[in-house]
Amino acid sequence: MAQSLVSSVTLPVLFFQLGFTFGNVVGMYLAQNYDIPNLAKKLEEIKKDLDAKKKPPSS
Repeated sequence: MAQSLVSSVTLPVLFFQLGFTFGNVVGMYLAQNYDIPNLAKKLEEIKKDLDAKKKPPSS
């Protein structure tokens, strides 16, 4: 009983840790070897464009 409880808790934790680590390694590889756009800068540009469209032109 106790061993099945331990394995039912540790197995999902192990899968999470493996998935998290694998995701980080893949992300680092992609960031170093490919030209990944900076999403923060892209979002700022979009926000500025939307703000410029909202404001009425001053005359």
